[in-house]
Amino acid sequence: MEAQYFISVVLPVYNEADRIHAVLESLLQQHSPGGLFTLDNLEIIIVDNNSTDNSVALVQAFADRHPLLRLHLLHETVQGVSSARKKGMDDAAQRARLRDATSGLVRKHYILSADADCTVDARWIDELVGTLITQRGDLCTCHYYYAAEDFRERPRLYAEIEKTLRCRHVSFSLFGGFPDGKGFGIERQMYEKVGGIEIFYQLKNGDFVEHLSDDWDFGIKAIAAGARPVYAPRSRVKINSRRVDNLLHEVIEGVAYGHRGTIIMRDVRPDSAMLTFVNDITPAQAQQAWHYSIKDYVPKNLILPVLLNPALLRENAAVIDFFTPPVAEQLFVRIHQMMQEMSITDFLPIHSYKTPAFRLYFEFRHALFAALRRAVGAEIGEPPPLPACLARVPQADFNRFVWYYCEDRESGEAHNYFANGGVF
Repeated sequence: MEAQYFISVVLPVYNEADRIHAVLESLLQQHSPGGLFTLDNLEIIIVDNNSTDNSVALVQAFADRHPLLRLHLLHETVQGVSSARKKGMDDAAQRARLRDATSGLVRKHYILSADADCTVDARWIDELVGTLITQRGDLCTCHYYYAAEDFRERPRLYAEIEKTLRCRHVSFSLFGGFPDGKGFGIERQMYEKVGGIEIFYQLKNGDFVEHLSDDWDFGIKAIAAGARPVYAPRSRVKINSRRVDNLLHEVIEGVAYGHRGTIIMRDVRPDSAMLTFVNDITPAQAQQAWHYSIKDYVPKNLILPVLLNPALLRENAAVIDFFTPPVAEQLFVRIHQMMQEMSITDFLPIHSYKTPAFRLYFEFRHALFAALRRAVGAEIGEPPPLPACLARVPQADFNRFVWYYCEDRESGEAHNYFANGGVF
């Protein structure tokens, strides 16, 4: 088996002293009943991103206690999870080339990544890589969940989170999904083919800062280059609840990680100036949280996959059945009309999808929510209210003014409507 596969797990780390031992233990305790991997063909790459606590010392101590585990500690001085993830994944690819050249073996190499504050289930690696192999995928996303016990006193909040994750499971099962930092894997040759993770920058208060979308943008780039996306629902990651514990009101308001399209990483650990929310949200807050979550979800997970590959709407029976044949055909025709209207040959370049995805959301919102109700349940409900400016537009001019709204770069209204990191 060693001659066939090699697996690298990359973890970006910033001030994770409280969690890093549990995370590393969860990786050490990974098992593969079918013998897909052992400590002989597995490595862990920790990328420290300027930690100011003793995370690095704890990682080194863990490595010293487990000398059979291949654990590499790197340092990335450019602050940002995107740069840290790129550093680790690039290093994994380079290390593999040297290893193959030295050994004379050319092995299938899979690079996995997860967030360092999450805990992976015992078969996270086995299911993720196994799905890539058995389904002949190039890019694989896993399932993630929150621990129910963390929300025992907050049932309304937990219900909204679960509703969002059930929607995610449906669309990822249908389209293969897009990677996020919570857990994904890619075949190394595909990673190198697309040039690896690309760092995007944006302006915030007059300074350039990293855009917190390296994972999604990377998925778009890989799929555009021909990568086959697959989904491993039994590869599971438990998400740390600290985001909704400490930024709850900002999550509810759709501004947890930005405003007007500026999406940045924030440190969500509590300190003396932060309040941990232990009480449940009100029914009105629950509805608001759901509205921002579902508005963030639909353009990315239901519209973007068919923008990247419109042929799915005519050739994939499961996709056609999800939307219904009439709606699938209407979407197919409308996508190609938009290509003509916007002088776009395709929607593959990163970020070119935002305006058309937002436009299609507004134009097809009732059909999209009907599809979700059929697939997930009646509790999905109806689409959230339109922005006031669109609600006042005559129906005959609706699509035209939707275009103006989604194209408006000055106010950022569309980005704010669809949330800036508001999804759970």
